[in-house]
Amino acid sequence: MCRGVFMKLRMKPEDFIVEEIVDFNKISGDRCYLYKLTKRNIECLKAFSYISKKFKIPLRDIGYCGLKDRHALTTQYISIPKKYGKLSLDEPNLKLELVGESKFLLLGDLEGNRFTITVRGLKKDDIPKIKENLKYLEFGAPNYFDSQRFGSVFDKKFIAKEVIKGNYEEAVKILLTKYKKSEKKIIKDLKRFIAKNWGDWDKVWKYIKENNIKARLYVNMVKELKKSNDYKKALSYVDDRLKKIFVAAYQSYLWNECIKELLNKYIPEEDRVYYEYECGTFMFYKKMDIEVFDTLKDKKFPTIAPDIEYGGDEKKIIEEILKREGITMEDLNNIGGLGRFIYNERKILSVPKNLKIGEFEEDELNKGKYKITLSYELEKGSYATIIIKRAFLGVKTKKRKR
Repeated sequence: MCRGVFMKLRMKPEDFIVEEIVDFNKISGDRCYLYKLTKRNIECLKAFSYISKKFKIPLRDIGYCGLKDRHALTTQYISIPKKYGKLSLDEPNLKLELVGESKFLLLGDLEGNRFTITVRGLKKDDIPKIKENLKYLEFGAPNYFDSQRFGSVFDKKFIAKEVIKGNYEEAVKILLTKYKKSEKKIIKDLKRFIAKNWGDWDKVWKYIKENNIKARLYVNMVKELKKSNDYKKALSYVDDRLKKIFVAAYQSYLWNECIKELLNKYIPEEDRVYYEYECGTFMFYKKMDIEVFDTLKDKKFPTIAPDIEYGGDEKKIIEEILKREGITMEDLNNIGGLGRFIYNERKILSVPKNLKIGEFEEDELNKGKYKITLSYELEKGSYATIIIKRAFLGVKTKKRKR
């Protein structure tokens, strides 16, 4: 298992810069004005909501290609129908600049993202190890879904998996009692109270009323449990956006496990490095044979969906992973009201383009430590943090609070 000293990410927004890459020919049109949106340390949806309220534009009329990190300095494009006129915004952490005309932007219209990431808090003794890692960074890393995908996972338990196995009470318990440190105090207090008084829904309902809790999801679920004690029915109050997140989290984890299994065929044991994350472990390679790289660099592996017939090695790998999970392909149809598993194909490797590696410098924010800046481009859907994990194998990340 990967062990080492701490490195520090995102000590300030400028340490994590994201610039959206679009093909202007593909998004050309004359229905909308096209804007460049620059935000600093602001969640994407909150930025859209602010623009919507300030200029009296319905949220549905703001088009965008993708969501960007909150704890970062990000630039992306949004489209707004011309009927709202030409807009401009110049505030300390939010800027909106008119750049031209376009069609109405949709999720997925981007080509990729350019990242400029500064890693801090490095010890001098770790620099030789990091330099060795960086020599092989042009071979990329497994294209795993990273931690950002698994915010709904606690203690390695997936809400979607519990539903598939018919454990509705456990699924509801995760929703009503598990929390991130970043959640509001009133919600954390509520969840702690529910955990302590699990099953006593009259008591929980009284607590909700006495503390004037308005969070619709929790109010409706507890109200249903007080009435019927039906955990499956309580889950029906989860909104569609959250349902998709729960399903995507489990499907993404299964894909990650499939890629680990596939890479075992190509990577010798001595070149494998394991890295802990919320759902288990990633397997990275220290280096990769050029012939193997040429075989895998453009190859894709499918997500698992119960309505697809798989064959060959794909079928063997998928069956092995599902067996370890204690479920069958047919069981995936038991996802019920949460939605469905959608078929997609994803590249096995994430290979950075236009990679630039800076020099090690003294870290002005951490006395006696060093920093280095990396910049690179990735295709849409690939995680910059996976490349960072690969580049700094053997160096632990000091995580921000969840």
